[in-house]
Amino acid sequence: MPDLYASYTDLAAAETEGVDYERRTVPVTGSTWCSIAIHGGAIEPGTGEVARAVGASLMSHYEFAGIKASGNSDLHVTSTNFDEPIAQGIVTGSRRCLSMHGYTGTAGLAETSLGGLDATTGARVQAALEDAGFRVISAAQEISGSDPANICNKTTISAGVQLEMSAALRESFFPGGDTSRTMRDSGQRTTTFNAYVTAIRTVFGQGQVSQGSINVSRWATVPSSLPDVDIVCAMGTDKLATGGPHFLHLVGRYQDASNNYLARLACNTDQTVTLTLRKRVAGVETLLATAANTTGLAHAAGRMFWLRLQITGSTLRAKIWQEGDSEPDWSVTATDTSLTAAGSIGTRSILSSANTNTLPVVASYADFEQLAPQSFTVTRAVNGIVKSHAAGTAVTVANPAIVAL
Repeated sequence: MPDLYASYTDLAAAETEGVDYERRTVPVTGSTWCSIAIHGGAIEPGTGEVARAVGASLMSHYEFAGIKASGNSDLHVTSTNFDEPIAQGIVTGSRRCLSMHGYTGTAGLAETSLGGLDATTGARVQAALEDAGFRVISAAQEISGSDPANICNKTTISAGVQLEMSAALRESFFPGGDTSRTMRDSGQRTTTFNAYVTAIRTVFGQGQVSQGSINVSRWATVPSSLPDVDIVCAMGTDKLATGGPHFLHLVGRYQDASNNYLARLACNTDQTVTLTLRKRVAGVETLLATAANTTGLAHAAGRMFWLRLQITGSTLRAKIWQEGDSEPDWSVTATDTSLTAAGSIGTRSILSSANTNTLPVVASYADFEQLAPQSFTVTRAVNGIVKSHAAGTAVTVANPAIVAL
């Protein structure tokens, strides 16, 4: 059955907000992920509740909720036509999007049909759900979320994940299978709901480092079996720098704290940011090169910047851009032959010895990802599982041993 409205614009002209539908948003400062339900409320019952619980305090949440006494299916606008501006702003400003939907499915069969163009995150979602005992299948073409115009794919990487939950699965989230508004608004949820949400939330890759002292390096690394690396991560701090800068780094060819390569983001006291390439050899840190094109960026509390470091042979290069902006060309390049062996990859946080912030200063890191140019092995710091990855695949390392110190 075709939609009654061809777009949110058409819907808003005919329906009354606050009477027929609601738009519910909860932004999370510094988050690079979002969790959305554009057919929430009584349109596809249960989807909004899942999206809200998945996003809680971790990622920005959006729900378009049907609240009519009846006829909420009239409010369904297909994902490729959903042009509601708040939702579009949240998704286009995020790197990862989890979009929750509902479909009828086979009677009594609780399953999730998985789609969207973000295959990397989709695979992680599937693995997490299956590990928790949930059935996951590949979505049929009509609900595959494979159209670039689908709102879930309008992220900064032009890809998202669409989770289509069968009616039986969504009914299992509420006591007695009751998906009525009264039950949903009561806050009552089953253990199945909690297990489902918890499984998805484990996929979210963000960590924080609480820095309670100045001039102390805090490293978070995982092994990488090849010397050539290409890593990217979003990072930021929770305060403006006073007295001296906040230093955030990506780390490559890490042998130990005294021997490694660094791409360093300096959050300065005048809110400017500086990007440099550096090396540490035998404990001595040396500047290799400074980026000349960071003048358009400004540090702010909670603002996230993307930093990318690539090391190929003796060539190092890095780039920086603000969350929500397009990835630019390389900002800085250097050549060095001091460190040639494979080593770990990760992050480093340190406050300048001149820093006078009220401590702690919290550094946030999100979506740490190895854009693997070749086959390589990552050992997960949390559970010790070793996985090999084929050439050309991207591997996201969730919370790479990032801890509060």
